[in-house]
Amino acid sequence: MKLTKEMLLEMIEEEVKNSESNVKTEPDRTLGKAYLSKADRTKELRSKIKDPQAGVDAKERGIVSALENSLMDLANLGDIKSGSTFSILKKLDLMMKKEIARLSKGKTDEE
Repeated sequence: MKLTKEMLLEMIEEEVKNSESNVKTEPDRTLGKAYLSKADRTKELRSKIKDPQAGVDAKERGIVSALENSLMDLANLGDIKSGSTFSILKKLDLMMKKEIARLSKGKTDEE
């Protein structure tokens, strides 16, 4: 079978459509691999203001805020992308993800 120009163009268009549908809309949130510009961070914070966290009470918001402030303090004082600080953060991230999975599994079992 001879590959014609039209066939080639059709194949390319199909591949482009397939790759566009597979593009992630959410940024990579893997610890240490995610990049967030100041503008994107501002957008993220603004969306949080518009969409209050359902199911999160005032005390929980305080805990989240305190953790965020501590992380910002660490980032301002040193490099949190490497060394012992990053190692601790990776362990904390893994522990939280395991707990989220455990709680999510329990929630789906109840439904």
